[in-house]
Amino acid sequence: MLYLLDHPIELFVVATVVLLLAHELGYRLRAFAKHPEDKDWEREVHQTRNQIAVLLSLLIGFAMSMGLSRFDERKQLVIDEANAIGTAYLRVGMQAEPVRSAAPQLWREYVDARLAIFGTGSHVDEHDPAVKRTRQIQDELWGQAATVAQQTPTPITGLYIAALNDVIDLDAKRVAAQRNRIPLDIWALMAVLAILTSLVVGYGQRHRAAMATFIPVLMVAISMSLIADLDSPVNGLIQVSQQSMQMLSEDLHKQF
Repeated sequence: MLYLLDHPIELFVVATVVLLLAHELGYRLRAFAKHPEDKDWEREVHQTRNQIAVLLSLLIGFAMSMGLSRFDERKQLVIDEANAIGTAYLRVGMQAEPVRSAAPQLWREYVDARLAIFGTGSHVDEHDPAVKRTRQIQDELWGQAATVAQQTPTPITGLYIAALNDVIDLDAKRVAAQRNRIPLDIWALMAVLAILTSLVVGYGQRHRAAMATFIPVLMVAISMSLIADLDSPVNGLIQVSQQSMQMLSEDLHKQF
């Protein structure tokens, strides 16, 4: 299940196959109905189908909203982090030694490490060398800033420490945003409702009809795969652009 949620294309294939099988099962179960030609019985089947389909539609809309909000949050955090790093880097030039001479190179390495973490299409792993290097750079930058603040406490130093603190906070926010996924309970309920809807649609069909079979199945499968694509921070066709961080990296290295 977790693998499929991180691979929307595979999820689309699996969902399509499962829903088609559920539809076929429902169609075959109709043969065991006692009154398949009774109008009242058929009306009840259609009402049941519509009720389940409405619940499924509402849940898909809710999950889509959750996926979009998470995607927008991850996208905004990239811009916020690039701006925060750029602000801190500019304030380095106004600091006393050793910050003024040592910090610029650390900031360049920091940006490169962030791109290595979030630009490779993989989950954040605390054992990853880029993640460890990020933590080391944060400690070094903070240690330098703390030393200068103790020796020459000035408003300018305070502004740099505030910018550095924002950068560290955004690191935690980006990691948390990547791990903030749509709950599995919602996915499980969506899968159950989708299977039940397809089952009842097949059960209510008198004759096989390709349009009535494939279109509902494809619509549900596409919707679920799109939600997974938006929700997955590492795989899929829709990915958060790292352009802001890439442009910042290029600008910082040009100044070297």
